[in-house]
Amino acid sequence: MKKIHLLKYIIAILAVIAIPFAMAESSDNVDSNTTEVIPVYNSRTEFLDINNKATEFITVYNKEHHTNLHTVEVNGKYYLPRCLVPLKAGWKKAEVHGGKIPFRYVISISCEKSKDDRYRKKWDIDVYVRNEQGNSIQSID
Repeated sequence: MKKIHLLKYIIAILAVIAIPFAMAESSDNVDSNTTEVIPVYNSRTEFLDINNKATEFITVYNKEHHTNLHTVEVNGKYYLPRCLVPLKAGWKKAEVHGGKIPFRYVISISCEKSKDDRYRKKWDIDVYVRNEQGNSIQSID
């Protein structure tokens, strides 16, 4: 009896591990009209150009305002189709927990035209910014 339960647990664990890999190879990133694979950011290059754009933006801001802010790397778990135009960066006032906690400023990296017209033609993603003490930014000059 214990062997059956152990076997069930092993199968469940293997399924939990295998499902993300199966989803990555699923047809979500295949155009059904042309069977062309839509390039997406994968985990190896994960958001390198997004992080680079945010770093470039904050470097210019630091030089202009004599500050020492830094960005936090973007979480690479999101699905974002590859951008066909240059990325844009700008400040965005972000609410925290539905406005219950004071807002903070983040860098919004946006794409106006992506490869995937079906899912997300336009997209943006927030990049968190911290000061020297590691705190969120609540004001910008």
